[in-house]
Amino acid sequence: MAVLTRLGLPGDDTAWNALGFATDGATLRIGEISCTLGVGPGWGFEGTEADAGILGVPEVLSDTDGDSAHPNGVTFVDHVVYWVPDLDTSIAALGAVLGTAPRRRFHPRGPEGPEMAFYRVGEAFLEVVAAGRREPALVGIAFGTPDLDATVAAVRAAGGPVGDPKPAVQGGRIAGVWHGHLDWGIAFLEPKPRTR
Repeated sequence: MAVLTRLGLPGDDTAWNALGFATDGATLRIGEISCTLGVGPGWGFEGTEADAGILGVPEVLSDTDGDSAHPNGVTFVDHVVYWVPDLDTSIAALGAVLGTAPRRRFHPRGPEGPEMAFYRVGEAFLEVVAAGRREPALVGIAFGTPDLDATVAAVRAAGGPVGDPKPAVQGGRIAGVWHGHLDWGIAFLEPKPRTR
C-alpha cells in the first residue's frame, strides 16, 4: 500500500504561521507528513506501484524532519481533497499507483452531490471528488485536532481567519479557513470519537 509522506502547500510561512502552524522556513511537519510551502499543491508517496505522474498532480520531492507539534494543536493530516474529471478513470489510475481499491465510494451529500471515493494512504485519507474538472487537482486539506475549540482559538489568536465549528459531513466537527487567505480549501477537523 502506498503511503502519503509529502505535500506541497500554497502560500509562504507567514500565511501558515497566521493559521497557528510552527514553520521552519519553507517547511513544516504534520504528523507523518512533510510539507513544503510555497510550491503549490503537490504530493509524494512511498511504496507506489506505478508512476504517480499519471494522477496529474506534481510530485513533491523534499522531506522535512523535525517537530510536528504546532501551537494550533493540529497533530495530523486528516484528509487531502483531490478533484478529478471522471471518477471511474481516476479510480483505475489510483489503483495502479496506490495498489489498492477505494475503501468506500458513494454520494456523501446525497444523490444531488458529487460522487466520491476514499482511500487510506497512511495516516491520512485521500478524498477523491468527481468534480467534472478538465484537469485533476489537489484543492484542499483538512488538518486533524483532538480539540477543535482550542484549535480555533489558537488560529484566531495567531491572526488567522477561521469560521466557527460546525458538524462535519463525515462526523465530528469542522471549522473552515475563510476563502481568500490562501485561495485553497483549508479546514480543521475534530473527528468523531471512535467506538470499539
